[in-house]
Amino acid sequence: MLILALYKAVPARTTKIVTIGGVLKREEMDLVMNPFDNKAVEAADFLKRAYGGKVISLTMGPDFKLKPIASNLFEAPVEGVDESYILSDRRMAGADTWATAYTLALGIKKIVDTHLSALDELLSLLRSRTSPQEFREKAKELYEKNLVPNIIYSELPTLKGSTLSDRLIKGESDFEEAARVIQKVKEESERFIVVAGIKTSDGETGSTGPQVAEALSGIYGRFIPSVTYVRELEADPESGYLYVVRRIGDLLQKLRLPLPCVITISTEYRPVPPQLKARKRARLFSYGKKITESIVYNADSLNADPRNLGFAGSPTIVGPGIDIGAPPVQKFVGKTLVLSTRVEEFELNGKKYGPFEKFTKADTLPPEVLDHLREKGVVKLFSLEDLVEELFGVRVHVAAKH
Repeated sequence: MLILALYKAVPARTTKIVTIGGVLKREEMDLVMNPFDNKAVEAADFLKRAYGGKVISLTMGPDFKLKPIASNLFEAPVEGVDESYILSDRRMAGADTWATAYTLALGIKKIVDTHLSALDELLSLLRSRTSPQEFREKAKELYEKNLVPNIIYSELPTLKGSTLSDRLIKGESDFEEAARVIQKVKEESERFIVVAGIKTSDGETGSTGPQVAEALSGIYGRFIPSVTYVRELEADPESGYLYVVRRIGDLLQKLRLPLPCVITISTEYRPVPPQLKARKRARLFSYGKKITESIVYNADSLNADPRNLGFAGSPTIVGPGIDIGAPPVQKFVGKTLVLSTRVEEFELNGKKYGPFEKFTKADTLPPEVLDHLREKGVVKLFSLEDLVEELFGVRVHVAAKH
């Protein structure tokens, strides 16, 4: 079972100067994990430990900003994620919830298809009546890439000699039985679960999760259900159902969802201990590796329609934002010294300074820091063009009056 945990990186402060179209300049911000997504990762981790499979984190944004956050998820309690994927492309910038959902849905499909293709490789070998040794070598190769679960091949001491590959070598299983096992794994891979936080601290709409389900329904050509405000959940991978409990106001609902599905996790989420039988099964259907290097997909990797990406594919239009996380700063055109570009953190005379954003007021910095930045050529007088760019996110040439 593939369990995809969606998360978002949000500004460390409430907001930041954005363009007139409401596009957050995430590449210029200090980003942190959206606090509401921690419950989603917790729920995904529980599903894997209870029922088998693996947890795959998926997000969208500037990859150089997101990789440190993604790395932390591998250490998340209890076992953390097993793989990390980042959708990163300038064409994805400025996406509203609908364009974000479309892009995430494409990422989910590509991840699922990659796993199905690996299983198809093994089925093709079986149909060609390859030798058990060749089958085992291919299974080992896919195992190293974390594309097949322990039931097919494993290097865990507790499972050594009992996997499908081992049984084929020893003559304890034939190709027909092997094909049935792989087909079963393939069916479970198609019954994926997408888990998301209930909302984000920088948006508060709570609509991305259900919209991902709608986008997936369009991509797959069949209905993919979604449920919000989930506080308890159980899974039955054999039958292909997920059982959830959610509260809406005073109403408590228990629902059964066919897989695949999308759920958003309430802040009230509490795990339900699985039955012992499920735990034994979970070990066989889990994956034995962790791929800690984030895999980055761009729009071309996803075969995305550029008309549905980013700002161009976003029907929602919002106004400009302002930085409400910092004290007010007064700057005068033609008089105030500012930074002409973003400056990363640096050390000077044993002290650390920065990072500083573009157009940060420079003449209030310590003299030695200002001199250092002058030497780097990143200090200038605040101009009318700078004011327009700071307010509206576009650079224009302002003609001087004669």
